[in-house]
Amino acid sequence: MTLTNDSFTDGFYDSVGTLESLQESAIAYLCSDPTLKLVKLDDQEYREGQITYRSRNKETEMMLDATLHAIDEKMSSQQHYTILSIGCGIGIFEKPFLKKLLSLNKTIHFVGVDPNKKECLKLKEWCREVSAEKSSKFSFNIYPVGFDTFEYTQNFDIILFINSLYYFSEIEPSICKSNQLLREGGMIIVGINPKKKLLNKPYYYINQRLYIKPKWFAEDIEKLLIESNILFRKETMEFPVNIKECFIKESQVGKQLLDFIVGANTAYFSPLQLRLLLDYFGTCAQKIEGGEIMIPHSIILFFIEKERVSA
Repeated sequence: MTLTNDSFTDGFYDSVGTLESLQESAIAYLCSDPTLKLVKLDDQEYREGQITYRSRNKETEMMLDATLHAIDEKMSSQQHYTILSIGCGIGIFEKPFLKKLLSLNKTIHFVGVDPNKKECLKLKEWCREVSAEKSSKFSFNIYPVGFDTFEYTQNFDIILFINSLYYFSEIEPSICKSNQLLREGGMIIVGINPKKKLLNKPYYYINQRLYIKPKWFAEDIEKLLIESNILFRKETMEFPVNIKECFIKESQVGKQLLDFIVGANTAYFSPLQLRLLLDYFGTCAQKIEGGEIMIPHSIILFFIEKERVSA
């Protein structure tokens, strides 16, 4: 029997789908293994892993470009921005974002909200330095509280949820509250990963065991916005993550990266469990000429605009 091009193509994609299904089954089995000891990362371990992870991909840069483009389209003529960042942390996204707006000679009042007091102190120190240098252009307030207890009388032009909604116990009240804080003509920008990507599968399954409530992902945000009749547009950005160091034995940087990707301290995994995990990532990734091991990933930005009410 002679295969046609169409039947060959169909067979190829069927085999790819089967491989992905087998990969997912294997990682689901590993993560459900009762002997797999799962230990949460402490704040320092999490932050070190996050910084390492961000340095191995272009996610932040791509989000920054897309966010600045959206703001330029919507409010380029505006000279003063009030900006609220919810879950600001140490400002991995916020610092380059604010620097870029200041370089465009914009005047900014920035408000950061995050329950992590240590990280708020670090961001506050950075903000003090910027304010001292550009006192007429930059002012700020940093609040070390959860968004549910945050109170503010001023409305904002831009509200950011950049890689922060994963950790909220509920997302609907947060979206509703941020919409109330948004001025007419303003924009809410949500940056969040989809859970269906291969890189996120171990994290998704492990967090189902570690936490009572699972983490939220892009699919959950989109479902909420549609059900709430909130108009939005979304932009998906694809990028590879270099996980080469995860495969280098005794590499502390590699361990930081792997821990952050899976959301748990892999020092407590048995050698076999660690090997199964690395085999999963190895089959999902591609090794390129320079020796880098690249695994595909993506981030989704949701842009929610509050239209002006006609008089």
